Amino acid sequence: MIKKFPFLEPQSKSPGVILYQADFKHFGNNRVPFAGGKFHLDVGSISKPDTHDFSECWMITQGSGILNYDKVDYPVTQGDFLFFEPQKTHFIHNTGIEQIIIYTVWWLEKNVRNV
Repeated sequence: MIKKFPFLEPQSKSPGVILYQADFKHFGNNRVPFAGGKFHLDVGSISKPDTHDFSECWMITQGSGILNYDKVDYPVTQGDFLFFEPQKTHFIHNTGIEQIIIYTVWWLEKNVRNV
């Protein structure tokens, strides 16, 4: 049987930006080795700059905008799958004509090797 992760109560740290964090603990503590969820950005909204100790991936499923990653701007759009290194500041500005929806996962890397 497939299990679906429920979302926790929505959170907002910036106007027009709402985070829905997935409740991975619903299936047991420490069973899932990452955290994640989805967030929505209204047209014209800008997410709060974020810098952290973990790696993160975003999958943009709707909309387009400008991603600022490590002080460089990049155009992003629906279908883009992005990876962020730890300690690299990033935020997104919705410059498009529809709401942006982004799914995100993040994790602490252990014993990282450069390949």
